[in-house]
Amino acid sequence: MRTASAGASSSAQRERAHESRLRRFEIKRSAENQERFARRNVLGFRVGGEVRRSSLLVLLSVFALLAVSLPALAGKREELEKKLPPKFRKSPYSLMSLTVGHPNDGFQLRAKRLKSSKYVRVRSSKHAYGHPALILMLKRTAKQIGRYAHGSRLLVGDISAKNGGHLSGHASHQSGRDADIAFYQLDSKGRPIDAKRMVAFDGNGKAKDGSGLEFDTYRNWLLVKSWVDDTRAGLSHVFVSTPLRKRLLDFARHDKRYKSYVSKAAVLLKQPANSSAHDDHFHVRISCPKRQKEICKEQSKRRADGDEG
Repeated sequence: MRTASAGASSSAQRERAHESRLRRFEIKRSAENQERFARRNVLGFRVGGEVRRSSLLVLLSVFALLAVSLPALAGKREELEKKLPPKFRKSPYSLMSLTVGHPNDGFQLRAKRLKSSKYVRVRSSKHAYGHPALILMLKRTAKQIGRYAHGSRLLVGDISAKNGGHLSGHASHQSGRDADIAFYQLDSKGRPIDAKRMVAFDGNGKAKDGSGLEFDTYRNWLLVKSWVDDTRAGLSHVFVSTPLRKRLLDFARHDKRYKSYVSKAAVLLKQPANSSAHDDHFHVRISCPKRQKEICKEQSKRRADGDEG
């Protein structure tokens, strides 16, 4: 009898312990479910099945920023619109991208932004706005070089700010018609690499900073050739230092595939007078669109320092 009684007592204890564990599990599960429910229903939104408070805070911050910045941007655009002749405030011009004034004293409206891609790397998205003719030309030529010289990616520096105007570090780049393009580069062993920064080169194609990088004459000539071939954008200038200009033209003269391009490239490539040496990048500029000659000025406004920037 004692044995049976002890066995019954032990069994009862095990059942109570099991029931206790089940209750603890149910309480824990209930708490977890309540927490999940609460997270799902914060502000009544779901993100992937549950709301993340940090995501909501980010969204609310973005909405708050837009609420403040959009009226300011709209105000700036309206202010610039008032500077236009009446004709250009109406359709079809009110729907077009407009480049206004001189390269070094102007602004732009409804500009197109260049974005990084397989063939293009944009250094600053805030300064990557330009006239569509310029942006599309950069995309076309970068794609051509990327396909011809497999894997090449064009590093694009400053173009213009969204509405144009003064851009720190530049005299020009104000009306969406100018862009800075880094040179294609070789590493110290002569292997093609993607440019991560703009590097200054001497006339022998050697980096001036002692990094061992070299000027990739072949790919840079292909880029110049693609600009000579491109007639859609109305490219008018490619500023580059005199020693590098000579290096590129000499390369083309000694290759029968490219000799026919030399005269046109020689007209396009130039080092602007009274300006800093363009020895770490190409500076390209397109002409004014034909329908905008009334508001767009081809030449830079004469300045005391004469800098083309």
